[in-house]
Amino acid sequence: MSEVILEVKNIKKTYDTKTVLDIDYFSFSEGKVYALVGPNGSGKTTFLNILNLLDKPDEGQIFFWGQEINNKESNSNSDILKIRRRMTLVNQDPFLFHSTVYDNLAYGLKIRGIPPQVQQERIRGALNKVGLPGFENRKAYQLSGGEAQRVVIARALVLEPEILFLDEPTANVDQRHLEIVEKIIQKINEELKTTVILTTHDLSQAYRLAEEVISLLEGKIIREVPENIFRGELIEENGRKWFKVTEDLKLAVVTEKVGLAYLYIDPRDIILSYQHFQSSARNSFSGRIVKIAEQQNHLVRLEVEVGVRLITIITKESFQKMGLNLGSKVYLTFKASAVKIY
Repeated sequence: MSEVILEVKNIKKTYDTKTVLDIDYFSFSEGKVYALVGPNGSGKTTFLNILNLLDKPDEGQIFFWGQEINNKESNSNSDILKIRRRMTLVNQDPFLFHSTVYDNLAYGLKIRGIPPQVQQERIRGALNKVGLPGFENRKAYQLSGGEAQRVVIARALVLEPEILFLDEPTANVDQRHLEIVEKIIQKINEELKTTVILTTHDLSQAYRLAEEVISLLEGKIIREVPENIFRGELIEENGRKWFKVTEDLKLAVVTEKVGLAYLYIDPRDIILSYQHFQSSARNSFSGRIVKIAEQQNHLVRLEVEVGVRLITIITKESFQKMGLNLGSKVYLTFKASAVKIY
């Protein structure tokens, strides 16, 4: 059983009186891949920066290998720096010095006092791991977006971190490089046994890469997987409550709340049909299938464009029986009580 490498207790972070992170407890085990998911503003990047010691929580404790690391009384700045150097963060927008790939990778090694011969070996090995052998003398400005992202990951790898943090690692790369970067992340974890903690907006990517998916909403860890989460306004018309997702799309809901809120619809609560489904459900929309993905346990995940993209899950047997394809026109139906409001 893996040991706990990083854990947090009673972490809170507030900006301008708004609490953006409020986590009672969570632990990360050595050698596993974790994905932080959730809508914009859910607290993913704040949590990542706190875990990486780039930001400080207003309250709470952080432990690295069981040692509390954010307590000023028990840790000096030099102690915290030593621990921080055992972790590395790769930001969403890769920044590279206007020099060679070699110089970019060597920078962190030089300030750590790593001997030149060891630098060369680590740089060569890291470039091989990201599939860019022989790129040492390539200029940073000559790299494509995907190559730049791989170089930034290599720059992190040369430091041999125990924890690798990745903030939206494929947000700015094309489909070809997306697949390459995902394979690199898997390779890093499998071969180096590095603990990887990443953020992503792509839930399918989270499940492809991570052993554990952590769902965040308004700074809290929630149990529900964040499919079909939207931010909008709760309004009342003709004595009924509605959730206004866009100017043209409103969902019937059951709630006492008013104003801005988040909603969540479990994909399993959405009925898919070829014809308008006759039921007491007050939410029914026509749309077209825009994405199809097979999942485990003989299930198929469908994304349907109805003004926004709603996700539903059906059995593979039903999928085949209905003869569904990309572009198929379908109806999605769900009850107002199936819409959870946060």
